[in-house]
Order: sequence, then structure tokens, then C-alpha cells
Amino acid sequence: MDSLRRARATKADIESNLAILKPTKKASSGRKRVEDDEENHLIKKMRQEDHMEWGAIATYLNDERERRSEPATMTAAAVYSRFVRNGPRIAIANGEIGFDPQDYMHLRHPNRYLSGKPVAANARPNKRGREEQAGQIKGNIRPKGNYKEDMAELSSVDKTELLLDAVSDIEKHFWAMVADQLEKSSGKLYDPMAIQARYHQI
Repeated sequence: MDSLRRARATKADIESNLAILKPTKKASSGRKRVEDDEENHLIKKMRQEDHMEWGAIATYLNDERERRSEPATMTAAAVYSRFVRNGPRIAIANGEIGFDPQDYMHLRHPNRYLSGKPVAANARPNKRGREEQAGQIKGNIRPKGNYKEDMAELSSVDKTELLLDAVSDIEKHFWAMVADQLEKSSGKLYDPMAIQARYHQI
């Protein structure tokens, strides 16, 4: 019982310091989440898997919008921005590990370039190489757990204490993690204290 009491005290301390961990209201703003927007998934897939250029992705999305009688306002810059902003959130939702949008920002067509020189026909990846690469990527996706089983396991005193310790560790490094995430989207590493101060000014 002492462990559970300590865990509850830790939870109360964390929630008093980090408002974002307080229970959220069920009422939604009506705005679609990034992870639920089909265009965001398409942008990530077309850039990450199909290696398409920003302009080509914008053209494809505009064609799809016109078919749905929606305004075709997508630009290469907008596609780039949405990929950088939303790609990591989609990766997290899909259980991908190690996704970094910077890895895909300046792609060159793999069949045309190798170390800055045109690729010879026999230097292109063969089917076996592509299958091996696909297998490696598949192993990089974190399998999703079972909600009911996980809830039952997390209800044990030991796991509850570990969970709250993990949340406490994240709380201590929260603004440094925000700085890391902001660096991915902006290209600049800001001082975590400046980020925190600016956040509370908003």
C-alpha cells in the first residue's frame, strides 16, 4: 500500500506542475486531428516511401481535391510544411520508431544518383535488395499493444509505480524535449527556458 500511496503522491505532484497531464474534457473542438487527416498520411507516404518531389505531391493532392469539388490550393511549400510538422505525429500514431523528417527533406531520385553521379543500370537495387530493405523497415515499427491487456497489467502496483516514474522523468525534461521537437520543424535549437517563457506568454 505504501508503494501505491507514493505513486498517487507522485501523480498529484506531476499534475500540479504540468497542466497538460490533467484529464481532458470529452468535448471536442470539431477540428480533425493531424493523425486523422488522410492528406497528411498521403504526404508522408508519397515522400517517405515513393520518394516523390514536393511539387509532384502538391499536384497529385490538388487533382484529388478537384475530384472532390474542393479548392486546389496545395503548393509545394505547403506540402513540405505539413510533412515536417505532421510526419512525426503520424509516425508516433503508427508505432514507427526513429522517424525523422530531416531524412526525407532533400531526397534525390535513387535511380538517377549515387554519390552525385549517374547510376549505372547494374548499380540499381534489385528485387532481393528491395525486399531485404522492406523487411528491415518492417522491423522498425513498434507493434501496438492490446488496450485491455495493457490496462490490466498497468493496474498492478509495480507497473503503476514504474509508469508514474516514467511520467515524472518526462516532466523533468519536458521543455528540453519540446526544444528537440521544435528543432526538427524549425531547423534551430532554441533554449528550453526561452521556449517555456514564450509558451506562457501566449
